[in-house]
Amino acid sequence: MSQATSSFTPIMHPYGTPQAVKVLDSMSEEVPEDSLLYFFSLRLLLNKDKRIMFLSINPKIRFLWLKTEMEDS
Repeated sequence: MSQATSSFTPIMHPYGTPQAVKVLDSMSEEVPEDSLLYFFSLRLLLNKDKRIMFLSINPKIRFLWLKTEMEDS
């Protein structure tokens, strides 16, 4: 009797938290990983609406948007 095995490969949701963190990590020049803005951004991106906005806006203004969100909080 053969045993069927399945390998589960998670599908990356385009607006999921892992995707947002990858984008944030790619902004290391503007948002260093040891900065307050980075840690604020991690908490901000737990919010689904904020995460979708972050991933949807023009990459040229993401840093300014994050900075404004932090200043407004």
